[in-house]
Amino acid sequence: MPLNDKQRARLARDFQRAVARVAPDWTGSGAHDPGITMLELLAFVLHDLQHRRAALSPHARDVADDCGSGLRRVSYFAGQLLGVDDFQAEQDYVRGRLNRRNLLLYGTGIVTGLAVTVATDADGAHVVIAPGLAFAPDGDEVFVDAPCRLALPASGAAWLVQVAYREEPCRSVVTTTTSQPSRIVESHRASLAATPDANAVSVARVHRLRGRWRVDAKFEPPRLRG
Repeated sequence: MPLNDKQRARLARDFQRAVARVAPDWTGSGAHDPGITMLELLAFVLHDLQHRRAALSPHARDVADDCGSGLRRVSYFAGQLLGVDDFQAEQDYVRGRLNRRNLLLYGTGIVTGLAVTVATDADGAHVVIAPGLAFAPDGDEVFVDAPCRLALPASGAAWLVQVAYREEPCRSVVTTTTSQPSRIVESHRASLAATPDANAVSVARVHRLRGRWRVDAKFEPPRLRG
């Protein structure tokens, strides 16, 4: 909200009194005083930022958004002010192209690995998913980099072993008001389910046979076409 002349004069007087209390010898009223020069520079920067913020307001962006359907990438030009949404748009564009290519060119299913075995130890029965790669139904790459273990429940006759794409924020940094993650790790989520998950790839099915859990040899997980 803009200030009128009376409010500006009051603000200047309050500021001068505050400076006089904290550092009485810091600055005066001369035009060539270093303190005055710093204040003028700060005022210029704040004024410039105010104009930039007005130009990048949500209303201004909505009016200028004449893009049609399809993937969008950032169009760079000299003097452009880039924000978080611009860098996010760049990432979304690259990921969108990769997902579209994976889905339309290869399909959904196992690329390599992800064999499932059943084992029993002192902790009970569990399945082990071997490392491997799969493409999820939306084209996301699901990479399992180390053997993944899931405990089998005591009840139930059959379960689907599924893997899905997951993102995990990490490396938090402290800002002026809060803590924010500065990185995102592309990971996976493994689960047992009675019915297929629309966002996951079913890599095996296990069933209970004569009181023991076994991998169902009749179940054929989806595999990518060559």
